[in-house]
Amino acid sequence: MRHAWRSLRRTPAFAITATLTLVIGIGACAAIFTVVNGVLLAPLPYGNPDRLVGAWHDLPGVSMHKAQQTSGMYFTYKRLAQSIENIGLYQNGAVNVSDAGRTTEPQRVSAGFITGSLIPTLQVPPLLGRTFTVAEDLPNGPTVVIISEALWRSRFGGDPAVIGRTIDIGARAREIVGVMPARFRFPDATTQLWLPLGLDPAAQYSGGFNYNGIARLKPGVSVDAAQRDFATVLPRVVDLFPNLAPGVPMTMLLEQVKPKPVLIPLREDMTSSIARTLWIVAAAAGLVLLVACANVANLILVRADGRQRELAVREALGAGRGRVMAHFLGEAAIVATLAALGGLAVAWGAVRALVASSPADIPRLTEVGVNVWTILFTLVVAAFVAVVCSVVPALRIGRSKLSVALREGGRSGTAGKAQHRLRGTMVALQIALALVVLAGSGLLLRTFQQLHAVRPGFDATNVATFWISPPQARYAGDSALVRFYSRLTSDVAELPGVQSVGVSSRLPLLENGMNQNPFYVEGDVSAMTKVPPLQIYATVDDGYFPTMRIPLIAGRNFGRMDAMHGREAIISQATAVQFWKDSTGRSAVGKRFRSLPSGPYVTIVGVVGNTRDTTLAAPPSQAVYFPQSVTDDTLYSQAERTMALVVKTTGEPAAITAAVQRVVRQLDPTLPMFDVKPMTAVLSASTARLSFTIIILGAAAGVTLLLGAIGLYGVMAYLVTLRTRELGLRIALGAEPRAVAMMMTNQGLVLTAIGIGAGLALFAMVARFLRSFLFGVAPGDPLTLAAAALTLVVIATLASWLPARRAAMVDPADALRAE
Repeated sequence: MRHAWRSLRRTPAFAITATLTLVIGIGACAAIFTVVNGVLLAPLPYGNPDRLVGAWHDLPGVSMHKAQQTSGMYFTYKRLAQSIENIGLYQNGAVNVSDAGRTTEPQRVSAGFITGSLIPTLQVPPLLGRTFTVAEDLPNGPTVVIISEALWRSRFGGDPAVIGRTIDIGARAREIVGVMPARFRFPDATTQLWLPLGLDPAAQYSGGFNYNGIARLKPGVSVDAAQRDFATVLPRVVDLFPNLAPGVPMTMLLEQVKPKPVLIPLREDMTSSIARTLWIVAAAAGLVLLVACANVANLILVRADGRQRELAVREALGAGRGRVMAHFLGEAAIVATLAALGGLAVAWGAVRALVASSPADIPRLTEVGVNVWTILFTLVVAAFVAVVCSVVPALRIGRSKLSVALREGGRSGTAGKAQHRLRGTMVALQIALALVVLAGSGLLLRTFQQLHAVRPGFDATNVATFWISPPQARYAGDSALVRFYSRLTSDVAELPGVQSVGVSSRLPLLENGMNQNPFYVEGDVSAMTKVPPLQIYATVDDGYFPTMRIPLIAGRNFGRMDAMHGREAIISQATAVQFWKDSTGRSAVGKRFRSLPSGPYVTIVGVVGNTRDTTLAAPPSQAVYFPQSVTDDTLYSQAERTMALVVKTTGEPAAITAAVQRVVRQLDPTLPMFDVKPMTAVLSASTARLSFTIIILGAAAGVTLLLGAIGLYGVMAYLVTLRTRELGLRIALGAEPRAVAMMMTNQGLVLTAIGIGAGLALFAMVARFLRSFLFGVAPGDPLTLAAAALTLVVIATLASWLPARRAAMVDPADALRAE
């Protein structure tokens, strides 16, 4: 090792170039491993996490393949399932937090609404206090709350006597009964407090599929066995809860919707949405590492070829082949170790930046950090790199005969064919891998372009959005809510720079306010025997459609909020086509429907254009819009509490934020606004995961392209050096310098062609893994593949031409004089 270190010190250019090249590859791999390990591989921070499963339902009758739990099904599983120790339900949510003295600004705080059984199911004991009791988990039970350690420290200064104190949540004082430790990040890292769901085990109806479920399996019970147990128990829900909702028998649900329990290991359940993306990113980092290894191996090979005479003399003086091969391994090990240290620094910085920016809504991202597993992984990668980068030149030298080495390694010799073939193979491999990453990033870029070309059905330009949720303690009925929102929209409409204002319980491309319900058309005799298709229900005012520029294609808009009739609705064009086969919407106007078989009928007064409500890649959604109005039947109340205020401005949306905040404070100083953002940001967020993947793959493509070009340039430059005598003779015998340059350039292009061919074959095998990411473009899109290949040809031509140009300038006299 000392000899290898002295050898590297004598060639600092080689040592620095090789080390920096490997820092890129090892750093990329270490950073991605840290993320993959923290998100996908590390155990969940709960007791015996391998026994936890997400409890879902497959509903083939309504084409929903990951539906939640109903309260009735939850109580059925809890009482009768023999395969589980416990089961709990939860909902993500948010609440308004303030203090009675108004000494601090009101806040909108992320909250988890949970059953009393959930925390015991997860087996995470409170840091202080206790979890919810059975009485606290019932409707109208004691007003209690469990807070997070972060909220305990920030709002109560870490006071150990916090248990029993109160905090105002939704304008209602709640007693703090427990504090959860910082490692309890459930449902996600932003959750700061937990409230009881308050489900009634003796309720008259089972209710809708509205709750997320987590179960803990008994020891020795497999997921498949538990799923069969749930399937056996599910039909008995009819005995406990005969009706899903008024007029909807549970037997009809079981027969028509055909629910099937689906249990998924909790870690897989939590990360399945991002897993494929992260594995593709990991594969890209692996390709970068391979290209870096190929580049460094080529450098070592070129350096070894220049030392053939030295190595042959060493062998002649008694050094064994093993000693010579160990020398190459020693040099590679030193370079790889230095690169590993640099790679760890790169990984640490990259992971910190990733966690800080929190792109693409990656779950468990706050648990990610460089730890002992990252260090061990980096050391393993460094050992792998050292072997890969040294084994090829060491084996080639080990197979060489002493006499051949002396003949081909002298100054008067030219490079042997074996050296040329090996170096060419390394370059072709780099080009092939560069094509794979470049083509993959190109396909995702085409997808990004296709999505941005999609018409979402609304105009996000200069639209600001503000979410508000008046608490029930101060706005108990529909009348109070409608009065508040009516005054809010009228006051905001008078602000300078405001063109129009509206409110909606749901905004396109957001999960907030998602509500799907059946659509029973009047006169459909089959409505009593089947569950009709589900529609997305939303509550809006008359200003929402003009503000979002959603066109009215038939009928009329709603009237003023404070004078609106509650038994009217507007439907989307897709709903009109689905039920009345009329894209103009005129046939639907005047028709009636209801949300429940026994509910009141609602008259359709208008039809509006379609919007892409879930994702830009999905077809337009079937949607039903109700007015924010006061009704005379509280069972079917349509007034919504949590609403988004949408404001169309003449300038930048951010400029209106302070003015809207002042209006809200004048109406109610205790109301916080939350999720304040322009609608253009909502559009961007809908493609955030794709953008994240494109950025990572694009960076990988750029690195592999650069390393491939450097590798090709290095090989061609070395060929020119080795063939100086030959090229001088050719020019002395009459060869045109241009012909000599063309000859050398063609050699580089031949290597490029071989690499492109191998890369296309390799990409054909891996392209299927990108299929789920693509929209409007096929995995084998010829335009993208041609563009990637052409890019490589252009760069390879430049990388080959520069050394070839130097070859054409060889002075024959200098070349001959060197002999």
